[in-house]
Amino acid sequence: MSLFNPDKWVHYLGFLSRKPSDPAALHYPRPSAAQAGALASQNPIDANLSSISQELPLARILQICLVQISTAIAFVLIHSTLNRVMIVEFGVQAWLVGVLIGFHNLLAFVRPMIGYYSDSHLLFGYRRTPNILVGNLLVTTGVIGSIYGAVWMGQSFYGGLSVLILAAMLYGIGINIVGTMFYAMLADSVGEKHKAKAVTAGWFVLIMGTIVMSAFVGKYLENFSEERLISLFWMGGAASILFTWLAIFKAEKRFASPEEIVRSGSKPLGLSNALKELFQNKPTYQFFLFMFVTVVAIQGQDVILEPFGAHIFGMSVSETTKLTQIWGAGTMVGIIALGLFFVNKLGKKRTAYLGCILSAVGFGVISASAWFDPAMFKTGVFMLGLGNGALTIGSLTLMVDMTTQRNAGLFMGLWGLAQAIANFVANAFGGAIRDISLYLTNSQYVGYTTAFTIEIIGLFAAIWILKGISVQEFKKSSSDVLLETGNAAD
Repeated sequence: MSLFNPDKWVHYLGFLSRKPSDPAALHYPRPSAAQAGALASQNPIDANLSSISQELPLARILQICLVQISTAIAFVLIHSTLNRVMIVEFGVQAWLVGVLIGFHNLLAFVRPMIGYYSDSHLLFGYRRTPNILVGNLLVTTGVIGSIYGAVWMGQSFYGGLSVLILAAMLYGIGINIVGTMFYAMLADSVGEKHKAKAVTAGWFVLIMGTIVMSAFVGKYLENFSEERLISLFWMGGAASILFTWLAIFKAEKRFASPEEIVRSGSKPLGLSNALKELFQNKPTYQFFLFMFVTVVAIQGQDVILEPFGAHIFGMSVSETTKLTQIWGAGTMVGIIALGLFFVNKLGKKRTAYLGCILSAVGFGVISASAWFDPAMFKTGVFMLGLGNGALTIGSLTLMVDMTTQRNAGLFMGLWGLAQAIANFVANAFGGAIRDISLYLTNSQYVGYTTAFTIEIIGLFAAIWILKGISVQEFKKSSSDVLLETGNAAD
């Protein structure tokens, strides 16, 4: 049976109890008698919000996931195309490109702020939808502005750099808003049992969108020119807006008044208490460190992989952009093979181990490919994607486990913060290591392989950190400490 058979996906994702052809499946299902009884035991506000978080049909989940296609379009244009063009065609130093592209991670403080605001405030009767629209507008403006800044650097370096910094700020704020609101909307719309699967589905759509967009960009830029490059970014911006509107159309419940969503119960932990808990509770600190190290190691290649292909093998812009397709295909295989079939048999930690090992092998093959041919290089990129898929599934499922029922939002925010900081470090780190090694040795090969070797070491360090983490110990110690801290806050 084909992996693209919708019925097979419905079976594995577990979202549907009715077929898509059933008209009732296109609407929010009513709670069962048991669910209704549970809701009745809650206070009115919690019951009202809980009544929304029932299982939605797959069609509605996939509609919301169209936001990820919008994100994929921006991702390819900024992290793949703009990155390569600035370093190779425009001759900008890799470390500067890495800092600009990774700048959005420094703006991750927006995530808890906008998340808290949308939890307790309505705009035109909605919690998430208006924020997604504003975020997407900022992303689109940043994407289009970035290409003008890059082109302008040829005439005025500091003038173009100023535009790029402003574009990076707009893109960074917007992408953090959209990302936070997307997962918040999924959490609002999916029952507790299937939240992890819904997040996995969203990530799946993101990778599919990345593959398709990379293919389009590669084809469109076969005849490269600045005019075609600029028109590509305009088309990408328009497509991003379109998919965002399709994603949010009638996707969220409209509330009549703010009183329907005002949160009740004990006070939430403040940021200072959350950070104190992070660094004093050993399992929490260890997992934060694991998330940080794995992201730095796996994403350190983000700004140097395409330039490696250009400098070592003389690949064109079109050819290096297609590397994202190869990486994405490997990632998809990793997600499908491990996430849908083997993760329960292997276990979450072993799946993460396997992802680290496959990624390390991928970096090794890429480094060795310089002595052979581009085909070996592409094989290494595929293996890197395969490892990334396995590591994503393992880390994602572990991340869901590494929360407590009372403070799930707090811990998901902390893990997201770890990823954001690590992404910024990775983007700057990969480019900086390459530049320093190139300066010291005057060898492109040594510059790139030094960065790849350090990333291999980081992946094995992540395995060592993960071995010392116990989910059971985390849940016990975190529950005890957070309960005490929460009582103190009250």
